[in-house]
Amino acid sequence: RQGHIPEAQLVPLPKLMGADVKLPNDRQIVLVCRGGRRSRRAAQALRQIGCMNVTVLAGGMLAWEAAGLLEAIE
Repeated sequence: RQGHIPEAQLVPLPKLMGADVKLPNDRQIVLVCRGGRRSRRAAQALRQIGCMNVTVLAGGMLAWEAAGLLEAIE
C-alpha cells in the first residue's frame, strides 16, 4: 500500500535541489520521506542555500501511518 499525506506535493529530491524549483517564502514547508532520513538531509541542504522555512516531519511516513493519520491513495 502506497499513500501520501493529503494535499502533499511529491517533489523528488534531485528536483527539489535543482535551480528551477521555486519554494514559497510565505509559509512553512514540511519535508517528508518514508522514515525521515532523506528529509533531514534535504532540509539541511535547503537551509544552506537560504531556505529557512523548512521543517521535517519527525519519523516520516512511517510515523504518520503508525499514528493512524489519513492517507490519500491514488
